[in-house]
Amino acid sequence: MVIKISKKASSTKIRQELKKLSGKPASTGFNAKKYFGKLVRALDGEAYQKKVRNEWN
Repeated sequence: MVIKISKKASSTKIRQELKKLSGKPASTGFNAKKYFGKLVRALDGEAYQKKVRNEWN
């Protein structure tokens, strides 16, 4: 969240805006653990890397 404060804002106005920010809970973001290990692949990681890197030759 972004709050714009002008240079001429009083200290009480700034404190009010900061209170608005502190009252809101922080965003938790993306829960990667929910999807950990869910992707199923039928190929070996090492074999895939060798194949992809060999394309440059």
